[in-house]
This record gives sequence, structure tokens and C-alpha cells, in this order.
Amino acid sequence: MVELHKVDVVYDDGNQGLKSIDLHIERGELIYITGNSGAGKTSLLRLLYGDLIPARGVIKLDNKNIGHLRSKSIAYLRRDIGVVFQDFKLLEDMTVYENLMLPLEIFYLSPQVIQDRIFTLLKQLDLFTHRDFAVKKLSGGEKQRVALARAIINEPILLLADEPTGNLDSRNADKVMDMLLHKTAKGTTTLIATHDQRILKEYPGRIIYLEHGKISYDSAGGRRFTHG
Repeated sequence: MVELHKVDVVYDDGNQGLKSIDLHIERGELIYITGNSGAGKTSLLRLLYGDLIPARGVIKLDNKNIGHLRSKSIAYLRRDIGVVFQDFKLLEDMTVYENLMLPLEIFYLSPQVIQDRIFTLLKQLDLFTHRDFAVKKLSGGEKQRVALARAIINEPILLLADEPTGNLDSRNADKVMDMLLHKTAKGTTTLIATHDQRILKEYPGRIIYLEHGKISYDSAGGRRFTHG
């Protein structure tokens, strides 16, 4: 499903963000990317979304090399990827409903299908009564849930979530995780960058620990890595 081989990321300032990343992820896996701030968690997600270009190495999604795509190809790739950004990237002056409708418009679905899909998700995430609210009127936790709804509304094959429970109380964090696990159980490959130790303990998945831009531990097989 997802493969990275000897992948390096170098930032514009010359600092190296990721170093010789080797990773194989199967379809339907739940993966936690964890580590200290600055370890490279967000950079790894950005690579898979086509928002960073590797300095070296190969990145494949469903056996297609996605490391150096042109802009048009990146837009097409993103149709199959859902992303929950740490800063949400919602359209603040638009309503909750309008934010969720936008990613569906490219699929030429009927208005009724779009409405049914949006209403179902909003009810599952306790946001139905907020459907006509402007996003700027929402709390941080409510925006977080809208961002999740937008990421999964198009039934992606790959879901990338950057600290999806970071602004939520435990009750709403559990709702978000239940939704992510539901999608994973249906075959969506899910990568979650997180510091949330409670989530790691209560919602078991494969854990990959990054340290200084390198994979230092992968719970698949209990492998711990040393780097010279």
C-alpha cells in the first residue's frame, strides 16, 4: 500500500528533516507516528500528501511513485487521501456544511447524496446542530471534528491525521478515535501523528517512533533500530 525506501527530506534552510526512512505499510493498517517535537512526524505525513518533495529515495502509494509528481498529478492523487491538518485549514467564513460539501463536488454526486453523506457524518460527530454555523464561530474542538469530517467525507484509501485529538476532551477524543478505527476497519490505511499517550494505550495500533528524523522503533515485530 505505502512504501518508503531510503527517503531523506531536506528543508529550505538546509536542515535535514527525515533521514533514510524505510517503511512498508499494508492496506487497512492503523499506524501511530510518535516522537518528540521536531522529530519529523508532520514531515512524514506531508511526504505522503505530496506537500514535500524528498531529497532522496522512493515513495510509492499502491505501487505508484509519488515522490516527484507534477502539480496536476498531485491534485489527482489527493482525491484518494484524507488529511486532518494540525491547523485545520478550514474556510472560516463558510459554514460547516459548505466546508464538507467542497471536497465532494469534484465527484459529481447528486445534491441528495451529498446531503445524506454530510448529515450522517455530522450526526456521528455531534455536529449536526452546527451545520449552518460559520466555522469561525466554532470552538477549537468543534473545528477539529469538522476537519476530521472533511478528511473522511470522500471515503479516502489513505487517511493522514496530525494530532487529531490534540484539542479535544477525552469524550470527544474517543468519538474521533472511534471514527478513525471504523474507517480503518473498512480498509482505509490510517497514519496518526500524535503525542497522546492515552490514545496509544487505549486504541492499539502499530507504533513508529521517530527520533531526530530517523525511525528508532517500529512495533511491527518489536524492532528497535540503531543508526551509525
